[in-house]
Amino acid sequence: MNIFNYAVLFVFCLMQSSVALADTKPAEKQPAKPASMAKVETKPADKKPAKPATMAKVETAKQKTKAVPVKKATKAPAKAVKKKPEGLVIGKNLKVGMPLQEAIKLLGIPGTIKTKRGTESKLDSVSIEYPTHGIVLHSLNGKRTIEVLEILPQFKGSFMEGVKLGVKFTALIEKYGVPQSMSASLAKYPEKGMYFSLKENMLVAAHVFAKNSKILSHQLYKER
Repeated sequence: MNIFNYAVLFVFCLMQSSVALADTKPAEKQPAKPASMAKVETKPADKKPAKPATMAKVETAKQKTKAVPVKKATKAPAKAVKKKPEGLVIGKNLKVGMPLQEAIKLLGIPGTIKTKRGTESKLDSVSIEYPTHGIVLHSLNGKRTIEVLEILPQFKGSFMEGVKLGVKFTALIEKYGVPQSMSASLAKYPEKGMYFSLKENMLVAAHVFAKNSKILSHQLYKER
């Protein structure tokens, strides 16, 4: 009986020691992951491949050199400056020898038209009067040009040389020289076909004749 108890006790002790050994045995370490896998797992997410430096430069250069269309400023059309009418200028826009049609176009509708008898039918003349302008046009019968320009006291224009009615006689000498002959009422420049009527040494009227004009009034002025 005692031997049996000792045997049981011995077996129990063996079992306890094996259990204790089992409990005290160090826990097996889990095998470590391969280094390659760890690196793969810890590798950051792949970034998009950067554009080559040359391409990036080309793109930026294109952006810089891209031409921006510039609208040209349109200038407003300059307003045409209206010139003041020159007025009547004897010897320039109104002169002997010019077509009657041009003179009438310049002067407008005449006030009156008269006919005058000459020493013969071919020397008959027509007088076209413009009282507002202070001008009378004389033309020989059958001709369409101005034979005589009669400048009345109310004429507001000028002669081509700048002489105007109302100036002193000395102005005539400055522009035309000394007249061939003169009196208290008339200064003659027959070579120019010009005869100026004077009053108190002032120019008050004039006649301008075409060269070698055969109109009656021309003959009368030459004889005065």
